[in-house]
Amino acid sequence: MDRFSQSFVSKINQLQKRFESLLEEDIDKKHEEAHLARHFEASQDLALVRGLSLGLPDNHIDQAIIVFSRLAMLFDAGVLLENDDGHWKAQAKFSQGHSQLIKGVKSDSLSLPEMSLLTVLSTASGPMLAKLNLPELDPQNRASCLLLKMTPDFAVILFSNLADIWLKDHIENVRKELLNGFSET
Repeated sequence: MDRFSQSFVSKINQLQKRFESLLEEDIDKKHEEAHLARHFEASQDLALVRGLSLGLPDNHIDQAIIVFSRLAMLFDAGVLLENDDGHWKAQAKFSQGHSQLIKGVKSDSLSLPEMSLLTVLSTASGPMLAKLNLPELDPQNRASCLLLKMTPDFAVILFSNLADIWLKDHIENVRKELLNGFSET
């Protein structure tokens, strides 16, 4: 887990530096303040979805971290789970486009249902967030909660405020892209 934490922090720092350099080049100070004041809205842009699995490394831990950080722009919130002998533990989360390690939060380990890789399951967000002790990810319990097992060792719980009619297509596009990306590595 220590290696996982170091790798995750390193990847997040690299991504943040890239984003900061892009912002410095593209947005002047006044425009940046207005941009940051706006409410985050998860993107459904197919170009971002297609980029989910581009350039993934061979290491499955790095793959999971990179994909998880990219999912932060496509969903309102999410949790990265790591398999520990059949017990899934929350390692990182994202909300409003920002990813971070989960530190100091004691959450119960989850027992996931039997499912094949890259299958999407849906559940109620409230009980899931209560079990994870992360109610701040969906305080009104309005989001759809989706479970996706990316690799045998990593799964993600994704939260979206999209209406079901759009969410169905969005998650299927994400699932297909991940299927293509993980089959190439």
